[in-house]
Amino acid sequence: MSRIFGTLLLAVFCLGLGCGVKKKGKSGLWKTIIKNGDALYLARNEAGELDRAIQWYLSGVREFPQQPQMKGRLSRAYVARAYGLGADGLDGYATAREFGLECMKIDASFGGLVSAAGGAVTPQAVAVLGPEFVECMTWTSIAWSRWLDERGVIGASIDLPAVKALARRAVELQPDYDGGLPSAALGLALALAPKPLKPKLKQARKAFEVAIAAAPERLSYRVDLAQYVVAAEGRQEEWVQLLEGVVDTIPAELDPDRLENARAIIRARALLAAGLDRRWILAKP
Repeated sequence: MSRIFGTLLLAVFCLGLGCGVKKKGKSGLWKTIIKNGDALYLARNEAGELDRAIQWYLSGVREFPQQPQMKGRLSRAYVARAYGLGADGLDGYATAREFGLECMKIDASFGGLVSAAGGAVTPQAVAVLGPEFVECMTWTSIAWSRWLDERGVIGASIDLPAVKALARRAVELQPDYDGGLPSAALGLALALAPKPLKPKLKQARKAFEVAIAAAPERLSYRVDLAQYVVAAEGRQEEWVQLLEGVVDTIPAELDPDRLENARAIIRARALLAAGLDRRWILAKP
C-alpha cells in the first residue's frame, strides 16, 4: 500500500514539474515569436521582410489569442505595409484596423460596451482601456484615418469620433509611446475631416508639432501637417517650405523608418507637383 502511495506521489510531483516546464516553454515561445517578428519588422524595406514579420505575429496570435501585444504588432505591421508599399491587392489599412479592434476587445469591458452599442466604438468604451492597449489604440487610429482618407472620408462623420477617441486615449495614457506616435495619430484624426465636418486644425497642428519635436527624423509627420493642416489653412509659403524640406532629405542607410520616410518623400513630391489643394481652404493665407 505504501509503495502504491509513493508511486502516486511521484506521479503527482512529475505532473506538476511537467506543467511548470510547459508554462516555461510557452513563455519562451512567446518571447521567441516577438523577438523574431520584431527583428524582421525593424529590417523592413520591402514586402519580404514585412510579410515574414506578419507571419511570425500571426503564429503568435494563434498560440496566444488573448495577448494584446501580438495583435498590436500585427496592426503596426499592416499599417507599415499599406503605407510604405502601397496597394497591391491587400487592404492593409482595413486589416490593421481589424486586428487593432480585436486586440482591444480582449478587454472584456471594452468588448461589452462595443457590443452593447451595436458594434460601434464609442468614447465610453475607449475610456475603459488601460496602458497595455496603447499600441493597439494608436495603430488602429492611424489605420482607420488612412483608410478613410483613401476613400475620400466617406462615412467620416460616423467613424471620426471613434478615431479621435482612440488617439486621445493613447495620448492620455502614454504620450511618449514610439517616439510620440499617439500625437501624430491625434493630429491626423483631428485634421482629416473636410470643411463641412469642421476639422480641428489648431488642435491638429499642436498635436503634429508635438510629434515632430519628439521624432524629427520621421518625415511623414511633416507631410501630414502640410497636407491636412497647412493646405487647409491656405498657407502657401509654409506648405512649400515643409514639403521641400522633406524632398531635400536624404534618408539614412540605417534609418529604422526608411520605408516610411521614402514614402513620405514620394508624397511630398506628388503634392508639390499637384499644387496647393484649395478644395477645403478654411482661412486666407
